[in-house]
Amino acid sequence: MKIFILAAAIGFLSAGLNAAENLNFTDAAFARQFTAAPGSAEVKVPEAPAPARLGRYVQVSGYVSLSGNTYISGPSGGYTSVPMSGWASFRDSSGQILSNSMTINVYASAWIRPNQYVSQMVNPSVYVEFYRQGRPVGSATMTGSITVTGWPSGNYVSLSGYGNLNGSVYVQDPE
Repeated sequence: MKIFILAAAIGFLSAGLNAAENLNFTDAAFARQFTAAPGSAEVKVPEAPAPARLGRYVQVSGYVSLSGNTYISGPSGGYTSVPMSGWASFRDSSGQILSNSMTINVYASAWIRPNQYVSQMVNPSVYVEFYRQGRPVGSATMTGSITVTGWPSGNYVSLSGYGNLNGSVYVQDPE
């Protein structure tokens, strides 16, 4: 019986070696059976997203000249609001980040009496879109303090003043 078991084992061993001789280990199908799980689809690696562009805050400013006039009610004057308006364009120090020309409107409210010098601080606040080479790059609120002055004449007062409005806009760097 021992001889029979030994002969059977030697037979199975030689049959296995003979089958191994017929295998092609360089065949792509042979390699695929070890890399892919049975019944699974190919795994696709997602593409990396495009790198984010960097940006920075840019200081922008512009010169504003305001003027306005209004009627003073009563012979002794009183608390009066004078509508002030002007034009402005804003830019950064390099001149590359620009705004369009725009109207600035603000009221100067003060006690105004006939023949008394008027000096009043106004605080314009304007929302502005900025452009680089004709393309929008961002927006900012421009603020500042401007002193307007003038002398009443009869029942009218004319006020004028000038100053700068400043702000900062976040601008992405060009590609």
